[in-house]
Amino acid sequence: RPFFEQIDTSKKDLERWCLSGATTPPLSSTTSSPSSNNSQLDPNWHFTSPLKVGDEVEADLGGAFFEAKVSQIVGNTYNVVFFDGDRADGLKRDQIKLLNPPVVEEFDTTGLTSKEIKKLKKKMEKKKRK
Repeated sequence: RPFFEQIDTSKKDLERWCLSGATTPPLSSTTSSPSSNNSQLDPNWHFTSPLKVGDEVEADLGGAFFEAKVSQIVGNTYNVVFFDGDRADGLKRDQIKLLNPPVVEEFDTTGLTSKEIKKLKKKMEKKKRK
């Protein structure tokens, strides 16, 4: 029963939002608040976040998306290797869906050198392990 009540609440929230004319939908009262790492991400981060070589993605292969890894970045296009070994070259960003959200830095690195940032990250990792 609680599941159906959550659906009804979500439907009512959506209806209120549609009638209000707002540009971004509010978080539903039944939706848990986003984690601190993901709160600063674009809601469409799957298709808008920058990609790096080695990122796990789903790539468009003839109209369907399949698991792959980014193997090379050439300008504004991406080469990927699919889970079965097939390759696709020259994909545009909108043909690739990032699977894992990018890590948002939890600390301000303004004015730090790359060496200092690396040292700070190692220190943070040690704290997380404890």
